[in-house]
Amino acid sequence: MSAKITASLEEIARLAKASAEPAKVEEAIKTARAVLQGLKGTEELDKELSIWQSKLPVILKEPAGRQGMVKHVHYWMERLKNAG
Repeated sequence: MSAKITASLEEIARLAKASAEPAKVEEAIKTARAVLQGLKGTEELDKELSIWQSKLPVILKEPAGRQGMVKHVHYWMERLKNAG
């Protein structure tokens, strides 16, 4: 998969883990979704990013939410790497 997708996902994980402002995390999600546009086989990831974006205030409110988001980002990075 594209290095841009991986970099975008890494940025989301970094910001979520670092307790960044929700606006910064949301911008990183928007950037990742923009990178995915038109790429075949990324619809499921785009859907998950959309869910994160819509529930961001709740997710970032608690450390467990942040940790879960980081865990999901790493899952997607691994899944994309294995998809080739």
